[in-house]
Amino acid sequence: MKKILNVDGMSCNHCIEKIKRFVGECEGVEILKVDIDNKILEVDIDDESRLLCIIEAIEDAGFEVK
Repeated sequence: MKKILNVDGMSCNHCIEKIKRFVGECEGVEILKVDIDNKILEVDIDDESRLLCIIEAIEDAGFEVK
């Protein structure tokens, strides 16, 4: 299932790579798109319960999910 998250604090390609690295550690998650201009992360998850892992990973990377 596709989820779209608003992520505050992204400003460069380094931010994208950091988010991909942290979120990529969550099981059952595939990053579909990171849009810096609109501050959006689009992911595909195999189970709704994966959403908490994604949010925690983004926050651990130093960004805020709105």
